[in-house]
Amino acid sequence: MNSAPGHPPQPHSGALDAAGQPADRDAEALWRILTTRRDHRHFLSDPVPRETIERLLEVFDVAPSVGLSQPWHVTVVQDRGAREAIHAGFREVRAAESQRFEGERRRLYNSLRLEGILEAPVGLIVSHLPPAGPTLGTTSMPTASEYSVVSAITLLWLAVTAEGLGMGWVSLVDPAHLSDAVPLPAGARPMAYLCLGYPALCLDEPLLQTVGWGRRAPQPVGWL
Repeated sequence: MNSAPGHPPQPHSGALDAAGQPADRDAEALWRILTTRRDHRHFLSDPVPRETIERLLEVFDVAPSVGLSQPWHVTVVQDRGAREAIHAGFREVRAAESQRFEGERRRLYNSLRLEGILEAPVGLIVSHLPPAGPTLGTTSMPTASEYSVVSAITLLWLAVTAEGLGMGWVSLVDPAHLSDAVPLPAGARPMAYLCLGYPALCLDEPLLQTVGWGRRAPQPVGWL
């Protein structure tokens, strides 16, 4: 597929889907979702209906996983007190990370909005929960189990976008602190805290690009 910079690739005309129907419409919809997905940090306070949350979590029923192991657990966090505890841990990690930058870079960092933990009405903790026995496909690459969790989260992000909602991945949290703040199953290791809600901003490009932190670079590809 070829496309101009900043525009989604054009589907191959004449292609058919599994039902024998023209696939152009599905391809265009998929690429529109891929190119409009954003890491949201600003949310409206409007509640997300439980049935919508449950429908989104069905993504984990169809997501790929190494050895069909489904090595994940999802905790839905709506309780205000729990979100405040998570936010307190975020502030500690953010303060520590700020020290990694100097001068103007630190000033810009301190001005950035990096999460919506208290604003988003829903938080999702996605944990890696390894199966009890050996997992097919992990002998030489045991981290494939964790890659499966990240892959499922990516599909969730696309589903959230398709539903007209916004999601933000908060990486400035300590997994150990999340385990203390929210009850999790034995053996579960948090890999992501996700803010979920209706976005308060329409983002035409990644927010970090808008505020001048960085820009997307061309993708290097090697051909053999």
